[in-house]
Amino acid sequence: MLIAKEARSPPQSPRCISIISVPSIVYETLSVDTKNLRFESRLEVPLSWEDPDLSWNTSVYHHDMVVLPVSKIWTPELHVTNGVQTTIKHSNKDLLVHSNGTIEHMVIMNTVVGCEVNLYNYPFASDFCAIALNVWAISGCGMFLDFGNVSTTSANRGDWLTEEVELNAKGGRDDRNYLWVLLKMRSENPFLSLVLPSILIILADVGSFALPLGESKRIPFKVKLVLSFIMFLNILKDLLPGGGQCSPIIRKHFCFCLVILVLSTLQSMVLTRLAKCGTLWPCSLSKSKDSLLKDTDNEEESKSDIKASEEEKNTALQKVVKFLNKMAAQDQKNAIHHRFANKVDLICFCIYLTVLIVYAVVILYFSFGSQCKINQLDFWS
Repeated sequence: MLIAKEARSPPQSPRCISIISVPSIVYETLSVDTKNLRFESRLEVPLSWEDPDLSWNTSVYHHDMVVLPVSKIWTPELHVTNGVQTTIKHSNKDLLVHSNGTIEHMVIMNTVVGCEVNLYNYPFASDFCAIALNVWAISGCGMFLDFGNVSTTSANRGDWLTEEVELNAKGGRDDRNYLWVLLKMRSENPFLSLVLPSILIILADVGSFALPLGESKRIPFKVKLVLSFIMFLNILKDLLPGGGQCSPIIRKHFCFCLVILVLSTLQSMVLTRLAKCGTLWPCSLSKSKDSLLKDTDNEEESKSDIKASEEEKNTALQKVVKFLNKMAAQDQKNAIHHRFANKVDLICFCIYLTVLIVYAVVILYFSFGSQCKINQLDFWS
């Protein structure tokens, strides 16, 4: 008899309003995509509503309840207002009908919601995301949801933790219901894979100032650090979160680290030049000992033609003395250049260390003491 009625349209009431009761919702976060700023969730939604057309007299039909196929009667169609992709399926092919026309059923929803998660403090991020769960209604006529409580299951999903889920209605309107989901990031993984390596590379660069300027060890070491950091960014670029209104501060952190590494390398190159030549302008390399000896020989060769043969021994001795004097003067000059370069290097190291300390204080303040606000309900604006 009930199947023959073909009740496949929503129940009508004099007030043009049908109340769909949702006694409880079981919520589960499936995944959070920080690259595309979306998150996927699963909801088990039990539904209960009244359809007078499906009631019967128990004195005629001696049954308090019967089971009917879902395909034979009308069921409410839930929709997610801010959903990018939503799949709804019946938990069972049958539903329960009571003699007073009350119908009980359950649907399972898998929905992907566009949520611009606030990643400003990444990897120490936390934010709310909304799932706008509603049914059809227009101009005060249609269906409205009457919610009960919400429970969660499997709160841990990857790097994200579902801390709280609560029901709200925007502006107190019955047609703008949403689940307010508090998501918090588990910072251990991103910190160990992204932040810690960059800190260690900067510390290695600070330690490279202990390498002497005169020897060709500091510059190759610093160049290796720069190349290692660039390779590190290329490998982990897919792990970095997306942008959005609140761009992650970790992107600025990586830019700062790369710039400071390059500047440190350039500084070592300039001071190595200064220690070698004593000037930053292009100049010929310092004369080697062989060139000095050759210059001495050329200088004395013109004089040897006019001197007597008996003075050759004195001339040779004078050559050696002049050569040693030039070598001593050159060594003294190089020592002065090297001492000056070392003093400049010490000053640069102090400035470098001061910049890093100030930067550490600033980045900690913006990571934990500064906030970026996002309106997660702007899809209703």
